[in-house]
Amino acid sequence: MSTSAWLRTRGRPFRRELALTIALGEASGILLILQTALLVRIGNGVIFQRAASEPFVGLLALLLLVIAGRVGVSWGSRRAAFACASGVKQTLRSELVDHLRDIGPIALSSMRAGEIANTAVDGVEALDAYYSKYLPQRAVATLLPFTILAVVFPLDWISGLLLVLTAVFLPLNMMVIGEEAHARNQRLWARLASLSGRFLDVLQGLSTVRMFGAAAREAAAIERASEDYRATTLSVLRVAFLSSLVLELISAVSIALVAILSGLRLLAGTMQFAPAYFILLVAPEYFFTLRQLGTFYHARMEAVSAAEHVTGLLAAATIKTAHRPVEAPGVAKRPPSIVFDGVSFSYSSRAVLHRASFSIRAGERVAVVGLSGAGKTTILKLLLRFILPSEGSVTVDGRDLLGLETREWLREIAWLPQLPTLFHGTLLENIRLGRLEATDREAMEAGRLAFVDEFAERLPLGYGTLVGERGQGISGGQLQRVALARLFLRNPGLVLLDEPTAHLDRASERLVEAGIETLAKGRTVILVTHRRSAAGTLDRVLAVEDGGVRSLS
Repeated sequence: MSTSAWLRTRGRPFRRELALTIALGEASGILLILQTALLVRIGNGVIFQRAASEPFVGLLALLLLVIAGRVGVSWGSRRAAFACASGVKQTLRSELVDHLRDIGPIALSSMRAGEIANTAVDGVEALDAYYSKYLPQRAVATLLPFTILAVVFPLDWISGLLLVLTAVFLPLNMMVIGEEAHARNQRLWARLASLSGRFLDVLQGLSTVRMFGAAAREAAAIERASEDYRATTLSVLRVAFLSSLVLELISAVSIALVAILSGLRLLAGTMQFAPAYFILLVAPEYFFTLRQLGTFYHARMEAVSAAEHVTGLLAAATIKTAHRPVEAPGVAKRPPSIVFDGVSFSYSSRAVLHRASFSIRAGERVAVVGLSGAGKTTILKLLLRFILPSEGSVTVDGRDLLGLETREWLREIAWLPQLPTLFHGTLLENIRLGRLEATDREAMEAGRLAFVDEFAERLPLGYGTLVGERGQGISGGQLQRVALARLFLRNPGLVLLDEPTAHLDRASERLVEAGIETLAKGRTVILVTHRRSAAGTLDRVLAVEDGGVRSLS
């Protein structure tokens, strides 16, 4: 499917709003013709017929009514256009968020976050003018000129023919210059995506950049990228201004020709003043409709370029469950049993698991140990549905994991990674991420169980204290306890722990381990660790080596 066809398809659910916009636009044009006719009648009567002002009071009142009608119709048209464009953008952004979630964090880690953010925000926003301006104007520019010509031809066929012949040059201008504008818009979006990705990468790694003395080099690189973007933007604007100049020139020459021919025939006595006056007033509106289409044609070019990036992101591979029947949603919120049966998985560079088989009983607490890169974390990723096995199956309480609805399954499990993510906000808001509908009291109780109280009560605003992105403002041990509090709030049946105490001092490690011990009661727990000693309080130890998994106890 071409990008233009894709854009039209996206607007189909909102075709009622689009049709209303077009109908109101055409109605505004008809009211304009009526307004012009009233002005001509009043002017002709006053100037040539020397009629008294009283008979024209009714015409003036009707004229004011028509003007008020045009204002109301224009307002309604803009409202309908806004509803159409905002509906498309909202639906598309929702699909993008769902799609990014389905792609999974493993696949997303290979993409540049800045480019993704730019596509999801600015790329979708660039479609606004396509649906709110270009599509309605294209239809109005098709209907309204014919409506005007239907009125002009009976009055003066020569002026009507002149309007038709000169208007042919306007779409030709759009086709010739439009293609060049499209190519430049393509380059513009590529530059913007690259600049966004580079800038975000530098911001996220600013401390590393400064530590290695690369700040000046990165600043120069961003400056070069910004200059490329500026130059490309100006090249697009040059084409747009050139196109507008040609449109204005064609319109001005055409209106001048109509005026000259009408004036000559007025002098010769072969044409009446009223029709000449009407045609001269309505001709600019005839070309204005076509000029507006030419202006909005550049919005179409920008939308097509942006849509190509959006469709590229939507085309990114997702984790699919093809050939697996989806079972009824709703995994019981109780400790599940887990069975890996002949599971294999390979990353692009190497194989990790090869026909690995093991089982974990419901409510059992298991440690998974092994060398770095042996595949310990891969087991957790398989359970989290971040990746899919290339061979074999994973079953939960006897049901194939791939047959379970992803969202429902993820609600029943909790994961504590080695480096959890905190977002800019209060401690309470970060804890509530475990269950968004939780009350403040529930979130604070989860914080108490995770020993967040131990440091929160010393902060100026307690749980209302703001923390920066990635936990700026609190220590690594405190960050880990906030993340642990999310797990208490979630109240899962399955707990996945990936080196939760790595890089912590002994005091913080003891608090986190005590919190995990409380959390583990009555739940199935899988703890990934490098240290065999960390598995002392657990029921069993599984060792991952040579692609397989064996029980040590």
